[in-house]
Amino acid sequence: MFRKPVLSLLLAVLFLLLPFLQAEVRAGETVTDLTKAYEIWKNEGIRFVIRDAQGGLVSWGIGKLESWAGESKWVVRNPKGQLMTHARGKVENWKNGKTRLVLRTPKGQILTHIAIDLSSKASFAQNVVGLRRLKDSKFLAFVQETLGELLVKELKGGDLIRTRVLMQYLDKYHDQPGAANFKPVLQMVIQQLNFMVAHGGDAKVQDLASQAKAMLSKL
Repeated sequence: MFRKPVLSLLLAVLFLLLPFLQAEVRAGETVTDLTKAYEIWKNEGIRFVIRDAQGGLVSWGIGKLESWAGESKWVVRNPKGQLMTHARGKVENWKNGKTRLVLRTPKGQILTHIAIDLSSKASFAQNVVGLRRLKDSKFLAFVQETLGELLVKELKGGDLIRTRVLMQYLDKYHDQPGAANFKPVLQMVIQQLNFMVAHGGDAKVQDLASQAKAMLSKL
């Protein structure tokens, strides 16, 4: 008789405590391969705990990637499967120079942040190859958006190297299975390159923009 009111009260309390919802991420963890991290996050999730103002444990849940209306979202559920909160992961460049995947609730509250480093040639190559081979369309958008955001941020900083590498890779594999996975990535890159060209981009930027447009038409 009193189950529903009690459950409603409990959920209301949990939502009031959401500012204290934090993820237990291994200290110093840095993601260098998005596709492998995606597999771990999809299958194992990230453990979230809710603590009160004094740091005491109130409840806990597991955050996993779920597909909502075609969009990948991080969804935190308690052990019974009840929704606690949801968030969208977005790549952010922080003032300390670090690039991080940040999970924020619809109100902008940070649930957790994870370091991302694709600066080495090997790690970038792993991500490119991994995206072409990724077949799980349910969560494909997560890797596409993250890789695209990283490339756009580099372009904004004047770094064209990894976008060129991507063009070289697609020039070789554009007719292979999975190459179409790069369409959203190229669309993000092209939008930024067009902006740079319109604002006085040099011949290198113009050439790269032309290459990207031509490649998109092949995929």
